[in-house]
Amino acid sequence: MKRVTIISFALLMLSMGSVRAQDDFNPTNPAEPQVPVFYYPLTVTCDPAGAARTAGNGRYAPGTAVTISTSANAGYTFSHWLLNGEPYDAATMRFSFTTTEGSMDFTAVYDFTPNDPSEPTMNVKSRLYLNSEPEGVCTFNRTSGAFVEADQYVNVNITGVDQLFEFIGWYQDGELLTDIQSFNYLVEYHDATLTAKFRELPFNPDSPDDPMSSPDQTDIQTGLKGDANEDKVVNISDAVAVINAYIQGDCSRINVFLADMNDDGVINITDAVGIINVYLNAE
Repeated sequence: MKRVTIISFALLMLSMGSVRAQDDFNPTNPAEPQVPVFYYPLTVTCDPAGAARTAGNGRYAPGTAVTISTSANAGYTFSHWLLNGEPYDAATMRFSFTTTEGSMDFTAVYDFTPNDPSEPTMNVKSRLYLNSEPEGVCTFNRTSGAFVEADQYVNVNITGVDQLFEFIGWYQDGELLTDIQSFNYLVEYHDATLTAKFRELPFNPDSPDDPMSSPDQTDIQTGLKGDANEDKVVNISDAVAVINAYIQGDCSRINVFLADMNDDGVINITDAVGIINVYLNAE
């Protein structure tokens, strides 16, 4: 039986995508090599500093749709966007951008426009509704539907979460505002609804008291052990998917139950090695 040492695993990673089972070799119709996924940084800032709040920062694969947004602080008016120091054709303060290769640095440029102290001010209040999806999995620091003063920032925070769920982000009108549980929201001149979205956590065999666990849990989770990408085959692609999930800290694109080869409740390089062993032993 073949075993993967640390050295052979490193060599295999360098040549991943080119490994083939001998029985599948077909010189007239070779399979395409595995293409690694690269993630590029995207930053969103404002000029001058402190003029506004921004959202959309992160590392993304090329072709990802990302919502870029900004909201002005008191005394500033939005002017235009820059991308990598050059004018960018986006007239609105919130828009969708499809990521590319290389660094992407957005700057929201603002003009300083302080209020005339002689002008009268008018206090306008709007209702701010807070809910969760699924419903009832968390509590908030504010009463849903309470009045808040418009054009002012209010802190919105999640104060308690059902342990069977993981926070994804705050959404408004179907668009992601932020993936931070506690943030400052700029109240608009109309009623608004913010939704905290959650995903259900996978079964954790290290937590026997978990109400999701049962003696028949293995029967509920079906599939071929090691088939992380659920394509019905255990091969190098599954190991690549596990490595990407480990590096990015995001397991949403793999089947965690099938990828966790040693059933320790953690996705890491050890699971990728286990998948490669299964693949080689099946040759």
